Amino acid sequence: MSDETVPQPGNDSPPPGSRIAFERLRERTDELELIISGLLAFALLTVPGRIFDSWATNAIHVEGLFEYALQFGFLVSAGLSYALAFAFIIHLAIRGYWIGLIGLKSTFPAGIRWERVPFMGTVARAFHQERVGDLGSTIDRADRAASILFAMTILIALTIAWVGVLAVVLILLGGLMGSAFHGGQRAIRVILVAAYVLFLLASLAPVVLERLIARREAAGKPSPGLQRTVRGLLRFLGIVIPQRLIAPVQLTLQSNLNGRSFMAVYVVVIALAMLIGSVQVVNSAMFSMINRYDVLTGEAVDHGMLSAHYESLRSEHDLLLRYPMIPADRIAEAHLRLFIPHQPKRDNPLARERCAALPEGRNTAEGPAAAALAHACIASFWRVTLDGKALPLDDFVPIERRDLGMRGLVGYVPIGALPPGRHDLYLAWNADGEKEGPLRRREYRIPFWFTPGIEQGVR
Repeated sequence: MSDETVPQPGNDSPPPGSRIAFERLRERTDELELIISGLLAFALLTVPGRIFDSWATNAIHVEGLFEYALQFGFLVSAGLSYALAFAFIIHLAIRGYWIGLIGLKSTFPAGIRWERVPFMGTVARAFHQERVGDLGSTIDRADRAASILFAMTILIALTIAWVGVLAVVLILLGGLMGSAFHGGQRAIRVILVAAYVLFLLASLAPVVLERLIARREAAGKPSPGLQRTVRGLLRFLGIVIPQRLIAPVQLTLQSNLNGRSFMAVYVVVIALAMLIGSVQVVNSAMFSMINRYDVLTGEAVDHGMLSAHYESLRSEHDLLLRYPMIPADRIAEAHLRLFIPHQPKRDNPLARERCAALPEGRNTAEGPAAAALAHACIASFWRVTLDGKALPLDDFVPIERRDLGMRGLVGYVPIGALPPGRHDLYLAWNADGEKEGPLRRREYRIPFWFTPGIEQGVR
């Protein structure tokens, strides 16, 4: 076989059986990059909002690891969308710069004419010639940077997406397996920790065994058993991680760039992508992440009025604030509707501890008995007062609010005998709880104004 048909190292000739020549593809790479970046860059910025709404709507219905699975899926999806969008926008900027340089090169073939640059002496000219170079080298650097960034973006997208899918599947499988054991939540955690440790050991073992094999071979001792073990572990990792999809991009970049710098950037970008989703959650729960409210602080507002307590004032920004609610800040009717939300991730642990009528916190009754048991259990978590007087929840009933996407208790508090003006509802969940932790005491203050005469048009 001649040298013309055998691919040589570093040669761009296509291997035997290749469907298309590399150079023919390379001529269109910049066009394909621009098309993909242009289609995805700004479209991806709209995706996290939809993912957030879907997660916030569904997360309230679950608890434990299933809640973690939804949250982790949101964090991965939102982080991936933002990371790709920003990377593609930067890629478009570099490609735009590259196109501009090519336009300059075609307009001025001589490139930079250093002797004609005004206000530049010999020292400055030499310095800029050394740093900038000619126009052709700048075009090459821009083209190289754009191609590397595009490939790096695809690699990070594949990695984050696969990590997210793998983690969510593992959490759900752990949840299904753990539910078959007594003390399901603890069993689920044990299963997940065991699976994670097994994966880490399988990932580190080949590196350790390779060094052991190298030492034995240097001493003239064959290690066929260890080699088979390494191949078996690599085959297992190839099933868990799509190496044929990720490895070509990763190994090419890692071997042609500074290996340590590449891995550092690779890990940092993935970590930041995961952090972006967390920032979005925090920003959605807070009024403003960046503020200078030195006087009207959050503590002051907590003892004043929050829009999340009033159905007429709530907006999409209050989606994560699942607070007790009344219809509005001004009430004219003789009865005040009070909705107390039920959140499985908070109420279920308390139900397992305190609701003796519900075995392991599960309501298996049917008919009116199911409603009575649910009411008695959830109502026992709350202490409610109106203008400092205890408000019993005996007449409250379970309700499903499709408009709010929540279930809870609802009752109609008689207020017709109250004088017009301001009145204050006070609610405490788990009033005897600790000051910190997921089951900590939570307090809600809802001021409202009883205005029967004004609302009815009476003067």
